[in-house]
Amino acid sequence: MSMGVNNESFLLEGERLDSLDYKGMMLIQKKGEFCFGTDSVILSSFARVKKNESCIDMGAGSGVISVLLHARTLCRVTAVEVDPDQCGRLKRTCEYNGIGECVTVQNLDYIRDTELIGRGKFDAAVCNPPYFRTDCGELSRNSGATHEVNADIPSIAKAAAALLRYGGKFFLCFPAQRLSEAFTALTQAELEPKRLRLVRSKRVKPPYLALIEAKSGAKPGLTIEDELIIHGENGEYTEELRQIYHLDSENGRNE
Repeated sequence: MSMGVNNESFLLEGERLDSLDYKGMMLIQKKGEFCFGTDSVILSSFARVKKNESCIDMGAGSGVISVLLHARTLCRVTAVEVDPDQCGRLKRTCEYNGIGECVTVQNLDYIRDTELIGRGKFDAAVCNPPYFRTDCGELSRNSGATHEVNADIPSIAKAAAALLRYGGKFFLCFPAQRLSEAFTALTQAELEPKRLRLVRSKRVKPPYLALIEAKSGAKPGLTIEDELIIHGENGEYTEELRQIYHLDSENGRNE
């Protein structure tokens, strides 16, 4: 957390500061708007981005992936988000955490504005996309974040391929039951799936999420990693989830 900062000067009506429990990082969110969940935290941990590499967060939303990725790896992040209100909150989040020089926020559409963002510019890309088709469930005010209103998986894969340099890596989470769609879209965009990890809410439940790493211009060859289990038999987080959330570190907020 930034020392000596007046929280109220960073917050607008209805907003709050949420702790990310890592190196003191905080996130500005607003009640009623789409807020981050476990999937974003898991994806930020799954993404293998190196120090000083350039990474684009496609559809950054609240910015939790951007903030955690930079905090964990010291990579340079460009957070692209079409919602101007979310962009405003994320800019203030970066200012509050003192990472504005390392996390750049752009109010653009990563699907349509690839030329403005920079084709072939990035070493890595990360995306927690909408999970549901537009014919699945009732659309709400936050439907752009949950349903494929503005972007479907083929257009997302195509945009990632355009934004990545040759050999760049794309990290994506997507519903496990739609895994075949994701793999088809990625290969058609010449992004070869290289790592796959399935996620279960409990060991007895079927996988609900797929974590995917694809690489631009790579040859076929997929590594399937051990599954990630969210909750143990007692209903509490598993040890690995606790490590991802830094729940066992007394100094997790200042590591």
